[in-house]
This record gives sequence, C-alpha cells and structure tokens, in this order.
Amino acid sequence: MALLEIHEVGVRFGGLQALDAVSLDVDAGRVTGLIGPNGAGKTTLFNVITGLQPPSAGRVVVDGQDVTLAKPHVRARRGIGRTFQRLETFGTLTARENVLVGAEMRRGWSRERFDVRAFTDDLIDRVGLGAVADEKVDKLPTGTARLVEVARSLASKPRVLLLDEPSAGLNENETSALGSLLRDLASDGLGVLLVEHDMSFVMGACDHIHVLDFGRLIAAGSPGDIQANPDVRAAYLGSKDHSVAKGGGAGEAAAEAAGAAADLPVISLAEQRSQKEKVTVPASGDALALRDVRAAYGIIDVLHDVDLTVPAGTVFALLGPNGAGKSTTLKVASGLIKPTGGTVHVLGADVTGTSADAMARSGVCLVPEGRGIFPNLTVTENLRMATYSGTPFKAVIERAFERFPRLKERRKQVAGTLSGGEQQMLAMARALATDPKLLLLDELSMGLAPLIVEELYEVVKRIAEDDVSILIVEQFAHEVLGVADTAAIMLHGRIEYTGEPSEVGAALDRAYLGGTVTG
Repeated sequence: MALLEIHEVGVRFGGLQALDAVSLDVDAGRVTGLIGPNGAGKTTLFNVITGLQPPSAGRVVVDGQDVTLAKPHVRARRGIGRTFQRLETFGTLTARENVLVGAEMRRGWSRERFDVRAFTDDLIDRVGLGAVADEKVDKLPTGTARLVEVARSLASKPRVLLLDEPSAGLNENETSALGSLLRDLASDGLGVLLVEHDMSFVMGACDHIHVLDFGRLIAAGSPGDIQANPDVRAAYLGSKDHSVAKGGGAGEAAAEAAGAAADLPVISLAEQRSQKEKVTVPASGDALALRDVRAAYGIIDVLHDVDLTVPAGTVFALLGPNGAGKSTTLKVASGLIKPTGGTVHVLGADVTGTSADAMARSGVCLVPEGRGIFPNLTVTENLRMATYSGTPFKAVIERAFERFPRLKERRKQVAGTLSGGEQQMLAMARALATDPKLLLLDELSMGLAPLIVEELYEVVKRIAEDDVSILIVEQFAHEVLGVADTAAIMLHGRIEYTGEPSEVGAALDRAYLGGTVTG
C-alpha cells in the first residue's frame, strides 16, 4: 500500500526546471531509496513533500489525503517525519531531551494519552542511544547526533519517514546498525524514503530505488536493476559517447540552465596581515604531493591518510561518488582547510598549513564547485578581479578572450545572467589569468549539457599542453578520463585505487553504484 504518492511534481526556479513531472510511491513496510548525482533535485523533492517548497505542478498525497496545499505542520500531523541533510538538533539539550521534545509535541497536538517518558526511553533504546542518552547533543559525534535526529523524528509517530543523508558522519558499524534499524522500522509498517550518497548503504537497505537526474526520474527498480541500468551509470559516470579523447575535436555549444554562483572564500583580516609575503617554492618533479593527509570539519573526520601525487605537467583525475571527500581534498591542497595530520607539498616545498591567499600568490589556483564568480558584476569586471596577482588588466583580458572567445561577446553582460557553461568559462578564465602552476578544478561538468562539458574539457586539454599541472575532481568520470594522465577513485575519505585512466574506468561502476572497487 502506498503511504506517500507523488504525482507529476514539477518545480521551477526562474528559468531552471528543478523537478520535471516526477512521480513515485513510498509503500508501507518498505525502504525506498532516492538517489542521483549532485543537483539532481533530491532535496528539492523532499522540500515539496514536507511543504517547504510549493510545486509548480503535480500533487502530493499522504495516506490517501491530498496535502499539496497543506502547510508543513499539517503534513507532519498527517504522518510525515523528516531529518535534514544539515543536522538540525537542539545542541544544548541531551539526546533524551531532544527526543522528549518530539514526544511531548506529538501528545500535545494529537491529544493521545501515553507516557511520553516511557515512550522516549523506548525510542532511545531502539535507535541505540542508551549509552549517550544524558549527554548534550553538541558534545556528541556528528554520526551519533544524526541518530538523535532520527529518534526525534520517530517520536512524532510518522507513517512515512524521510531521511536526507542519514549516514553522513557514521562509521561502518554505525551505518550497518542504521540499515538494520530502517529495515526493522519498515517491518512494523512504516514507509521510509531514503536519500543517501553511500551506495553500499543504499543497496543494502532499500527494497526499491528511484533515480533522479537533472530533475527527471530516469530509472526505478530493485537494487540489482539500478546497478545494471545503463542510464543510471551514465548519470553518475557521464556518457562514454561524450568523453573527450586526446586529439579530438571541440564540441559545439548547447543551451543549458544557468547555474548558481557560490561565494568566494573569505579570509580574515588578521590572517591577511600575517600572510603578506608570497611563499617561494623551488622546482620539483611533482606539482602536488599529499602524504598521509587527514582532515576534519569540527569533530567530523573526512579524509583518512590520503596519499596523492600529481607529477608536474600532468592531469590527475580524482573520482568518486557524492560525499567521498574529493572537494575536501582540493580545499586542503589550496589552503582553504588546514589538515589535521600529514603534509602538503607544492613543487617540492612543504606548504602544510599555509593560508589560501599565500597559496594563490604562489601559483595554486582553485576553481571551486559552483564556479565562484561575482554574479552582480559584468564579465569584464569579474576578470578585473584577477589583477590582484599583479597581472596587468590588458593581459588578463587578452588571455581570457583568446581561450574563451564567447566571453568577448558577453564582456558587458552581468555574470549572473550567463548560461551555466559560460559561467564556468568565466571562472576558468579568471583562474588562468593568474598564470597558475597548479590548477585545481572542482566538478567542472556540474549542471552542464554534455556538449558544453566536451567543449570545456577541450580547453582543459589545451591548458595541460601549456605545462600547467591540473588536479580535477569529478563525479562524471568518463569525460575527464579522456584527458587525464592518471586517475584515482576515492571512497569514504580514502584513496582506494590509482592507475591508468583505462584501468580506473573499469572499476568505476562498482565504486559509484556499489560503494567498493572490489568485485
């Protein structure tokens, strides 16, 4: 029986169709998975279901009742519970008190007569939080705090439970326990809709999986069916038909939705004052070397003993599914994040802990995920910002327009109104204007049409021919493998496999859709 029915749901943000006629059911007694690459629309669909985002088309039905126009609290009372991708707990309350809040609210609006403290204790034990029940949540590891959020959601006695990346921060044993818990909850008649990047967890916990890509449902079926589906592999890995072979021709331009611009990293005034001198690095055979690098966000360990070497004048592709730690690796290499262990060497010099602005002045340039342009400035004004490195403005403009002729046509256009591909070109042009020795590219193809991606990778190939060392992080693998000299697969914050692009390509299906590089 379908407890949750999504009928032809659409969401549009201006000119961007975020969801397009998405239909799916969540049945009682089953764990249903919802997966897809970054930007596929998964969290947007969750927001539609819970009432945080009104749809532009379609209907949401909960337990036979149409709730499309209902407010979020009404939907919660109809039986929808949810956790969030970004942890939402009461940090100054204990784990028990967090769950008790949910139980008290349930008793308050439902007028049910039940012992909320006994009910809370039962949930604490069921989720496995007994040992930390009286600890304040902000003192708990993030993985454990996520279990608190799950328990609090269960306190509302939902019919359907929506979980957004619940395994983030969990170790292997905790992830296994969570999978067992979800299957146990489903066996009691609960419907579970799971969004998750850990494919081994998804494939082991879910009975049925739906796959979104660019806001459209491209596949649905059992875990085995999804792993064997060529459209799903293309969504996660990119299409082999559009990979860029060395020596191949440039692709033609294609129209695509405008991408959102991310803010540039902010460096404190105190750090600017302490890092005025440019770091001088001697020549070396390796452009970048990470040795036993560990990194964390607060108490969340993200990178575990990462070893990675980018020889000078080569293209290194770092591949892996969502949440593998790829972007964090780039942030460590560029100085945005200081490692908690290990060393970072650039062109032979130990630059571990060096600030991002000093790294940039020394020839390390990062093009971040989301492009990092100034959306309210024109193309020319964005390029002028690259003169901070001392390169004359005339030289910046000439280099940019030579590599990207389309930017010359758009030079007076506000950057935020450019297409997604043009924004990526602008981000790359601004980076290359600084004449970098090491170029770090994060998700170059995100949100772009295949022909645009092909065109951009032709540019990457020409940049590499100019003896610029490049480390590219990508989820869509086949496009980058055509220009890479070496590639590696990262899973769960570790480099699991390194080799020739052809060798790495053969292991990608298992890595992306199975969570392992072994058979």
